[in-house]
Amino acid sequence: MQSQPTPNSPSIRESIHLGVFTLFCFFAFTYNLSEIPPYHADENFYVTSARNMVDSDDYITPIYHEKKRFAKPILFYWLVAASYKTFGINLFSARLVSTFFGALCIPLAYIIARRLFDLKTAIISALLLPGCYLHFQISRWAITDMALNFFILSAFYFFIRGFQGESNRATAYYLAYICMGVGFMIKGPPAIIIPTLVISCYILISRNWKELSQLRLGSGVLVLAIIILPWFTAMLVIHGNEFKNHILGAELRDRIIHDTSFSLYYFLVIIRYYLPWSFFFIAALAVKFGTISTKPISLSLNDGYFLFLKEKLKSWHSKVIKKDNLAFLFSALWIILPWTLFTLFRIEHSRYMLPVSTPIVMITAQFFSQLIDSPTGFQGRAFNVAFYLTLIFYLLTTTLTVMGLLFLAPHFPVPIELPTLLLLNLFGFVALFMFYKLKKYFSMVIALSILQIVFLATLSGNTLSYFNRYPMKLFSDKILSDPQNNKHIGIYQLGSHRARIGVMTGLPAIHLKNPTELKLFIKSKNIAYIVMRVTEWEKNFYNLPVTTQAIETGWKKIRMTKLMFQSLLMYGLASQLDEYSESYILLKKTDAMRPIAQLEASSLKNYN
Repeated sequence: MQSQPTPNSPSIRESIHLGVFTLFCFFAFTYNLSEIPPYHADENFYVTSARNMVDSDDYITPIYHEKKRFAKPILFYWLVAASYKTFGINLFSARLVSTFFGALCIPLAYIIARRLFDLKTAIISALLLPGCYLHFQISRWAITDMALNFFILSAFYFFIRGFQGESNRATAYYLAYICMGVGFMIKGPPAIIIPTLVISCYILISRNWKELSQLRLGSGVLVLAIIILPWFTAMLVIHGNEFKNHILGAELRDRIIHDTSFSLYYFLVIIRYYLPWSFFFIAALAVKFGTISTKPISLSLNDGYFLFLKEKLKSWHSKVIKKDNLAFLFSALWIILPWTLFTLFRIEHSRYMLPVSTPIVMITAQFFSQLIDSPTGFQGRAFNVAFYLTLIFYLLTTTLTVMGLLFLAPHFPVPIELPTLLLLNLFGFVALFMFYKLKKYFSMVIALSILQIVFLATLSGNTLSYFNRYPMKLFSDKILSDPQNNKHIGIYQLGSHRARIGVMTGLPAIHLKNPTELKLFIKSKNIAYIVMRVTEWEKNFYNLPVTTQAIETGWKKIRMTKLMFQSLLMYGLASQLDEYSESYILLKKTDAMRPIAQLEASSLKNYN
């Protein structure tokens, strides 16, 4: 891998600019950080388990809903617990860990791109990364993936430093192994598998066998063992076969052997979760593969398909290992190998594509950089198609927002973020078009990046909550305002809401499936909160020893048909609001029995 002719270390001025932009992105990531939606169900595990660590002072075994949780190594739990101790026990503190690492990935992407490509590509890479929806959103979730991504990026950075032949190569490789080990202690094997696959295939394709002997593999294995083994050994000593069987079963066997069919899920993830950058990424690939397309092969298919294919691959290999293409080769392998790995394992989670965010934006940034340097590049068909698709994307989101606002504004108060979002979209749309026509291409890239970041920040929290009408935010605030300890939450026949309220409160939330479980829950818990549909409470449970704490509305889960859409467009939402929405109630256990409960029922009916 070649060294770049420009200095690899940023100047003081570059560092200041990069620091200011990183701080701006950090604040964008934290905007309405404690709001839901969106949320991820897995946040429950870390929000609740880390809270239990702080409460119990047991920092070895995570406990979730009074059960031992062996699903992930310990480090991320420790990070969330440390955030709790520093900033208080709340959802904001739990998510702040991912936000911190999400922001740090931006300067890391910059220095990696500067080493692989050039200064301009590095600047554009840093501009594009926080505007990737996948990166932005996972920076706002209390799950392991962003912290893992940071340490995978760090491992790649130190491997690249070692490849580029600096005097302290041994130190660079040791730091790479340390990052892989720390990443393993956050989420397990992907922290080692992904860098190992990419580095190995890069050495194999580039035939840089000399570098293989410089990697200090034996010392690297020792470093990994020193970082990984202590906690796993302690858990094995404490929990014995229970821990061992979980690791060998649920964490290894069940992830490899299952009946999920193969699909193009991750291909669609790269298209959907990287909009609008995915338009330009596809254009960049089209242009790049056009420039390294193979020369005509003298053999015909009549000479044998495999012989023809062999010559074709040999010709392609001779071009791709040229010095000018090595950085692209490394980036392409960084995308292809994780994509292939997770496709083969048939584990379909969009967040698994987070580690390929940086190579995607680097390839896209190089495309922009080359077009900026070319006086006619931005007039080419590849860019124009991607650019106008981007304009259509923002126009479509603006149109859908306006339609939603027209339907909902007469019935629900409009948050200030929503008109702000519309104005930003309109301003951004006009600014992009003007920069393009004035041929201010670098300014256009900067404007597109800032627009995307502000768009995603404005969309988060209150704006999405306004459209989705999730009632659990109000209920969570009510529960958390109760100063009593040892609170428990029961969710009666509202499956998805259990995870949502668990994330927002950090408290045990139990799914209650039938009246027997509900009554047993109330009887067995000293401080119990229950969430259910108002209709269910009025019909079957009005005589329970509970008091009403709050009432809120939300959308029913309905599969929309063409006829229903036509009805909404013709008659609006006013006459059909009851058909699409339902009311939920938050109840709290009380010692009062039937008389007070009946009074509550009467007051609720008057409210309705």
